[in-house]
Amino acid sequence: MIGTAAGESNVKLTSRFAYAAGATGILANLFLIALYVQLGFQDGGEGLTLLGPAGELAGPANDVVGSLATALMIPVALALGRHLPKRRAARISQAAGITAMALLTIGGPLLVLGVLSFEIQTPIAVAAYIVLSLWLFLINRWSRMSDSLPPRVTRFGEFVGTGTLAGYVIVALGLSLPWMSWPQLVVFGIGLLIGLPAWLSIPIWFLLLGRNLGKS
Repeated sequence: MIGTAAGESNVKLTSRFAYAAGATGILANLFLIALYVQLGFQDGGEGLTLLGPAGELAGPANDVVGSLATALMIPVALALGRHLPKRRAARISQAAGITAMALLTIGGPLLVLGVLSFEIQTPIAVAAYIVLSLWLFLINRWSRMSDSLPPRVTRFGEFVGTGTLAGYVIVALGLSLPWMSWPQLVVFGIGLLIGLPAWLSIPIWFLLLGRNLGKS
C-alpha cells in the first residue's frame, strides 16, 4: 500500500487534501442541483418561490466551489503519480489529468468574473471532465494492478471513470440525431442515467481515498 512506501506525514497530508477535495466537490454538486431545481421552477412558472434570492447565488457558488475542489485534487494527483508505472503512457495520462484539473480550477472564477462567457467555458469544462474521467479510470486501474491502493478504492474509481466516460459518449452520439426528437431524448436519457451518477460520485471517490489513506 501507499502508506508503506511514503512517509507518514506525506500520506496524512494527501489524505487531508483528498478529504477536502471530496467535501468541496460534494458541496459544489449540491449547489448545481439547487441551480437546476431553481431553473425547473422558473420554467414551470413558479419564479424563485423555491429558493428565493439565495437561489441566484447557486450558479456562481457552484463555479467557485467546484474550482476549489479541483484545485484540491491536484496535490492528490501529484502524490498518486509517484506510484504509477514508469512508462510513457502513465506520464502522459498524469500530465493530461493535472492539466484538466488546472483548467477546471481557473475556469469557474473566470466565468464568474465575466472573463470567459458561458458558451466558451462550458465546452472547455466538458473536455476537461472527459480527460479527468479518463485519468481517474487509468490511475485506479494501474493502482489496482500494482496493489498501491485498496481494491475497493480502485474498483469504485474505475466504475466512476468508466461510467462518466460512457455517459459523455452516449450523449455525444445523441447529438447526431434530429434535435429534440424522441430518439434523441431517449439517448440523452440513457446517457444521463449512466453518466450523471458516476460524475456526481467523483468527489465521493476522493472521500473514500482520503479515508483509506488516513488508515494507512
